[in-house]
Amino acid sequence: MTTILAALAVTLLPGGAAVAAAVDASPATASTAAEQAPAPVPIEEWSLARVTAMGREIYRHDTAAWLATDALLAVHSPESLPGLRGWIVVPAGDGLKVRFLRESPSGYKIGWDVVVTGDRAGPVVEPADGSLTPAETAQWQARQTAIANIGTLRCSASLNAVVVADPDSDNWLVWLLTATTDANIIPVGGHYRFRISADGLSVVRRDQLSVGCLNMPLTSPEHPDSPVGLTVTQLVSSGPVETHVFLSLQNRIPIYVMAGEKVFAVDGDCIRDISCDFH
Repeated sequence: MTTILAALAVTLLPGGAAVAAAVDASPATASTAAEQAPAPVPIEEWSLARVTAMGREIYRHDTAAWLATDALLAVHSPESLPGLRGWIVVPAGDGLKVRFLRESPSGYKIGWDVVVTGDRAGPVVEPADGSLTPAETAQWQARQTAIANIGTLRCSASLNAVVVADPDSDNWLVWLLTATTDANIIPVGGHYRFRISADGLSVVRRDQLSVGCLNMPLTSPEHPDSPVGLTVTQLVSSGPVETHVFLSLQNRIPIYVMAGEKVFAVDGDCIRDISCDFH
């Protein structure tokens, strides 16, 4: 079990959003990671329907966090947010509520709330009672447990965390996602999926969704204005994983995934087996 030194950082994302992320004290470069890449370790296989649903959920939560952080920083400077340590995202009617946590002498409290519906963020609200519910405490703890047990693969100095309730159990699903500050780079490699116990304290399963780091340019000299798509090889599973769906949705670009003898087209939240097209 590997414990990393984590601190809070601010990472600028496409669109100007700034988000808090866990920082590894000694991230590996892509070249170093490639040189040290171990043999592929098979991950827990999911159906394409579940891969699609979870990729869409990562995209919803990640987008909500960006929009809510933009809204928060529109009314508060970073210096005026004492003790800010991160956030959790919880359901709120037809949207999602981003609850920003601050550290206080009595523990973590909710400092600011922003409800995001679709692509619009509501006003920043400071709750009168900042106490976390037991479920929210477990969700936050699940995030921290995943960060404390990340593997050796480091593909960026910061990681974005997404935590959702597992629809098929009482556990939590936590993704630690490679981040980038370059709008022209899509970080395809270096993502992790965790299954964390219901109380948020124990790792049930940890899956490294790629063997190594892979940063791919969104545009190229041949296609400077209209990228056609990305092609990647998947070694740890027999098909696409949810981060392929997430990245396709986020960047509005198809990703072609070669896994074994098959080829899949991931176009947003639509996955098609196009293996026959290559025979």
